[in-house]
Amino acid sequence: RITRLVPSVDEHLLGVVPEGEESSIAGIVGYLRDAEREDQQALEAMLRVDGSTIAPRRAEERRESPHTAEDVAELLWDFATLREETLWILESAGGRWRNVGIHPYLGEVEVLTWVQEMSERDLDAMWRIQHIRDLICPPEDLPIAGKPNDERR
Repeated sequence: RITRLVPSVDEHLLGVVPEGEESSIAGIVGYLRDAEREDQQALEAMLRVDGSTIAPRRAEERRESPHTAEDVAELLWDFATLREETLWILESAGGRWRNVGIHPYLGEVEVLTWVQEMSERDLDAMWRIQHIRDLICPPEDLPIAGKPNDERR
């Protein structure tokens, strides 16, 4: 889970953009929070009225937004809270998983397809966070649950 992966990185490294990478961990978490908010609005519209018009995902346009290490705790909290709300929305969907939203350039998109795309985005973000973490924090510097760093050497 993203909410467990991010805290494994020292706070002062969360805003670092490694050479050859597009974003920092802070930027990725900010993107996820923004995308979750947009996805929640789209899902609510699709579930409320089958055939609702839904907005394009704009969070992708802001993927490199300049979030700092100081922003990460709040961004992560916001993302986790929004995700819990999204899960409740989906639990209440009942038989409306085949409802569609009308997207400006994708046309009809089913709730199920939208949720699958959210899952793919999350997996990509987790991979990118882990990849960046591995670049900026050598594995020997990462904490092991229950052991301070100096006890591992």
